[in-house]
Amino acid sequence: MILGAIIIFFLIFNSGNFTPQEEKEKKKPSIPSISIGCNRVFWENAQEVLEATVNNISNPSFEWKMNGTPISTNHKFLQEFGIGEHLISLNVTFNNQTLSAKKSIQVIDSVDGITINEYAVSKNQWGFQTMFKGKNTGVKEVMVFVDSLSPLQVNDCGVVSTKALFSGKHKWKAQYHDVNIASGTFNIKETSELKINRIEIAPTYTAGSVVKGKIILVNTGSVPITEFATNTLAVNNDYAWMGDRAKREYWDQYKVNIEPGETYEIPIQMTIPEKVSGIRPSGKYTITVYILLKGVKVDTKIVTTVVR
Repeated sequence: MILGAIIIFFLIFNSGNFTPQEEKEKKKPSIPSISIGCNRVFWENAQEVLEATVNNISNPSFEWKMNGTPISTNHKFLQEFGIGEHLISLNVTFNNQTLSAKKSIQVIDSVDGITINEYAVSKNQWGFQTMFKGKNTGVKEVMVFVDSLSPLQVNDCGVVSTKALFSGKHKWKAQYHDVNIASGTFNIKETSELKINRIEIAPTYTAGSVVKGKIILVNTGSVPITEFATNTLAVNNDYAWMGDRAKREYWDQYKVNIEPGETYEIPIQMTIPEKVSGIRPSGKYTITVYILLKGVKVDTKIVTTVVR
């Protein structure tokens, strides 16, 4: 297997293991923040749990108001709402600072003003956003039906997206309390696309240990993937000054059947010898893995290797 061959090359050339290489961002100061969620719409006789989400805040105190009247000093509580619009506000006080958040809760007894907006989420998924009187609002209990698939319920912010779909024309409708509030069709274009989702591997190894991991690919297009290739370039960072002698390139071809949204795993497994030609293998490599469809590179992932 290609990755096993790469590892053998590492060991012969004093090298090591795979680890995902992520860009190391400079640590940024932690900024205090609060949230009380999205604007919501409920059917009559509504109850809602109001909860504050706080980040990077110590010993906060809470002051909740509804339509200007104080209602609670708790972090989380259950509140009843009558028909009409209710303006919710929260002040969080900490370390002589105060942060504020607001949202609207509407309680209704008819479907008037409820509709839904549709949009493309990705090359194989479609999304829906509930609206109330022309504004994006989380309308609780709206259900979306696409083709003959199981119905989808929107989340607290009124958003839901389909699973990965095949290319072609699809029908949909949305219902709220058994009333059709919107319907239509959308078209998923024919797209062939394969991405490296992630590489699972331990961050470091020692000589004599076992390497176990995998590369996980996902079909992000709208047609099945029946074959793909990998092109891998390995460079020994410690010996880069040696030019091509510090590099190795490998190719591999796969016959598969990966449907839209499905994943495919390439396993990585081998034992690192304690010594190679009497020398303990150690070092660091950079490996670039390319995914190719019909000879065209469609995705890239960089990993590093270290054996101690």
